[in-house]
Amino acid sequence: MPVTILIAVLAAVIFAASGYFKSVGAENFDLEKFIATILVGAVVGAVMYASGSPVTESNVVEQLAIYAGIVAVVENVLKAFLRRL
Repeated sequence: MPVTILIAVLAAVIFAASGYFKSVGAENFDLEKFIATILVGAVVGAVMYASGSPVTESNVVEQLAIYAGIVAVVENVLKAFLRRL
């Protein structure tokens, strides 16, 4: 698996875990939501990989943060779209 996809999946895992810890006590852990977020991260990583986004040692942390933001936005847009169906 290309490094770009792994970084995006890691960003998605961090984002999903932070969402769970934010809601701990108020909401039970939902494995489906967690896996869906990771899948969104994998798709984001695949798109970035296909676009030729280079991964260098100096920009891994930046890419991790950027991919987490992209995963959050894509997931929210998908949720909004699916709720209107």
